[in-house]
Amino acid sequence: MNIKISLLFIIFLLLSCNKIGEHKNSIVGLWLVEKVKIGNEEMTPNARWVNFKKDSTQTSGNGWFQHSFGAWKLKGSLLSIENKNGISDTAEPFNVELKDETMKWSRIEDGENVVVLLKRINKIPTSKGNELLGLWKLKSNNFNDNGNINKVDDESTLFLKWDNTYVQQNSSEKKEFGIYKIHGHKPELQMVNYGENPKFKFYNFSLKDNILTLKLRDGDDELRYIRVHQFLQ
Repeated sequence: MNIKISLLFIIFLLLSCNKIGEHKNSIVGLWLVEKVKIGNEEMTPNARWVNFKKDSTQTSGNGWFQHSFGAWKLKGSLLSIENKNGISDTAEPFNVELKDETMKWSRIEDGENVVVLLKRINKIPTSKGNELLGLWKLKSNNFNDNGNINKVDDESTLFLKWDNTYVQQNSSEKKEFGIYKIHGHKPELQMVNYGENPKFKFYNFSLKDNILTLKLRDGDDELRYIRVHQFLQ
C-alpha cells in the first residue's frame, strides 16, 4: 500500500513539474501590460491585460472591463493577434521574447519602435477607475477662496456608478446627474452634468485609506470624500 502511495505521489510531482515547465515556456495564460513605449514616449495603459488561451483564442481589457476578443497565433517567435471586434492590425507581427514570468513584444509601427513589457499574473487586475466605484460622502472642501476650508455639507454625496454615470446630492435634496470617465493612462476623473448648461470638470484624483481626493486640474479647488455604504437619510 505504501509503495502504491509513493508511486502515485511521484507521478503527481512529475506531472506537476511538466505543467509548470509548459506554463513558463508558453504565452498561454493571463498577462499584465507593465509598460508600452512608442519611440521615446511611454504610453502605458492602466491595468491593461490580455489572456491567451490554449485554443488560440484571446481576450483583453482594462481592469474589470473586457473590451476585446479574438484569436492569436505564434509562429516561431512572431506573434499575431486578431481582435474580432476591433480594428484590423496591419503592422508586422510582434517579435516575442519570453523569460521566466515576463514577456517582451517588439516591432515597428509607422516608423516607430514599439516595445511592450508584460508580466504573468493570476487574476484580472483592478484599475484606478474600478477603485472609485461606489458611494462617497464629502468630508472636506477647499475652494479657491483665500485657501480657507469651507463648511462641509454633511449630506453631500457622490455616487459613481458602474455604467459611468454619477449622481451628486446635497442636503437640500438637490441632485445633479451626469456621466464620468476615467483617463486610460493617468489618474484623472472627467465629469460632465446633464441638463441645459453642461459643464465639463477635470479632476486629478488619489485614493488612500478609503479617502478620495479630487483636485481640480485647472485650479486649486480640492474635495475630499470618505467611502460610505448606505445613502444618507
